[in-house]
Amino acid sequence: MRRKIGGVTSQEASQDSFFTAVSVLDSLIRAGMRQVVVAPGSRSAPLAYALAAAARSGVLDVTVRLDERSAGFTALGMAKACGTPVGVVTTSGTAVGELMPAVMEANHAQTPLAVLSADRPPRLRGTGANQTTWQPEIFGAHVRAAADLTSYPEEEPATQTAAFNDCLAALTGRDPRDWGAASDRPVGPVQINVAFDDPLTPDARMRQILTQWAESLRDLEVPNAPVALDHTVLAALQPSEHSERESVARTVVVAGDGAGQVARAFAEAIDAPLLAEPSSGARGGACAVGAYPLILDGPLGREIEKVVLFGKPTLSRPVQRLLARGDVESIIYLPRPVAWADPSRRAERPVASLAEVRQAVGVCDPSWVQRWKASEAAVGAKLERLIADRERAHGLPSGPGVARTVAQACEKDGVDLVVGSSNLIRDLDMVSLPAVPDPGVQARAHGTSHRDSTPVSVMANRGLAGIDGTLATASGVSLARRAPVRALVGDLTFLHDAGSLMLGSHERIPDVQVVVFNDSGGGIFSTLEHGKVAKDSAWEGAVERFFGTPQVADIGGLTEAYGHSFRRVTDLGELREALREPIEGITVIEVLGTRAGLSEERDRWKDLADTIDG
Repeated sequence: MRRKIGGVTSQEASQDSFFTAVSVLDSLIRAGMRQVVVAPGSRSAPLAYALAAAARSGVLDVTVRLDERSAGFTALGMAKACGTPVGVVTTSGTAVGELMPAVMEANHAQTPLAVLSADRPPRLRGTGANQTTWQPEIFGAHVRAAADLTSYPEEEPATQTAAFNDCLAALTGRDPRDWGAASDRPVGPVQINVAFDDPLTPDARMRQILTQWAESLRDLEVPNAPVALDHTVLAALQPSEHSERESVARTVVVAGDGAGQVARAFAEAIDAPLLAEPSSGARGGACAVGAYPLILDGPLGREIEKVVLFGKPTLSRPVQRLLARGDVESIIYLPRPVAWADPSRRAERPVASLAEVRQAVGVCDPSWVQRWKASEAAVGAKLERLIADRERAHGLPSGPGVARTVAQACEKDGVDLVVGSSNLIRDLDMVSLPAVPDPGVQARAHGTSHRDSTPVSVMANRGLAGIDGTLATASGVSLARRAPVRALVGDLTFLHDAGSLMLGSHERIPDVQVVVFNDSGGGIFSTLEHGKVAKDSAWEGAVERFFGTPQVADIGGLTEAYGHSFRRVTDLGELREALREPIEGITVIEVLGTRAGLSEERDRWKDLADTIDG
């Protein structure tokens, strides 16, 4: 078998592992991969040396992380931030398994994450050889495609070539049978398992070849992958004229995670209340309604006749109840398949054309959204009083107060926000409705104009809504966008990923300001059914131990041990002051709070909407 890199064949160089590594990386780079995260290991050395050459030539941004789980979530954050394939490299053995949480999230969040797992040569499988296990297809259904490259590139394209091309297609949204066409499946993670045999270090000739290869890619442009478009969108987003040709109904638009601006535009086109989650990408505008989970269970919510769903809703039980109501016509807009649901197993009717959605729901009378906005104002005022009452009673900031303060800071300075998947994102959903900021504000915040036209984004790992990897995700967003980022997390979310504060001394430090609301445990369980069980004195201790999981970690000491800046605040005024500090490197701001009275407060929240005349 003869393969060429830099004008030299594999037989001439006797470095087959490097020809394999470069062949794989070359294809990924040509498919649009521009960022890779590497966890150290010897078996993956051919990939590491090739990546070092590519980084030196400026073709790739390469980040090294000491821990594989952190590497996986850092790459995930990068891919979520840029929308193009991002690679993550590990050695063989348990290192590969450490990527499972990030791969699972990438699957459900439809994120193009390329796992490059180094493996021992096939002859060592099943022999008990050190650090050797069965790695092919280890991620099962959580990847769109998997390739086990044991002798790649093939002399003639065969099974391994087809599997690798399928991986490239899954990462880019292309049809593997027609590279110029869009695929009918969602993008998502893939596993490219690459077997490397000795030698694993490049000789002098191979080092020269690696440099030549990397230099040859300097002027390569990122290709635009084809996209399956719904060509009815523009017509469907025409403003409502309330003509006799369009029916009038009491419709609401729900925007879940990843819904995008089309959800907001559609709500405004038909004059419908917009119920948008923080990470929907659709928040803000004239039709957006705050505190909507409380309103949904009140009199106004019971008047809803139709609902249109964009994206994946995960935060609110009232929204789930609405979507399941038999007396409400529910439609989910699905211009293309999604990874997170089989439409045949959901209550909503799937519709691929936005024009068909518009025809099905018609328009809303202008008074409909006005009533929702009035209810929002009334519920919001009462909600603010309840929040203030609890803060006064305990002398400490509350989760909603912290969430609102952080959101206001982001709105003011244009810094993007990554939120942990626990109580705080629900608090943010309830008390904050960020508007699209003035682009000039962002330019001042970032010291650049490269994102002037992009609004502040709120990101969260809502694919599977786990708390793991949030700090690494935020770091990945900052590194990919080369911009400051804020992260809003609870104490358990912070501690779960504290290892991601550990950075190699040669690595670029992301600019991340982490706000930790420390109420010593899992406050979210107080707001669920477990809070009611805890009111039974015989079971209170069990609920606190198994669900509250109180902790006494020294967050400041932990932060400083990793070499980062730390500040503790005890009120919202101090928090506002801390948030005004420049975001340079990693800074952790701990806000002391309490879970005392949380369950009772949320019970009072649920009664608010019934006190408002819709």
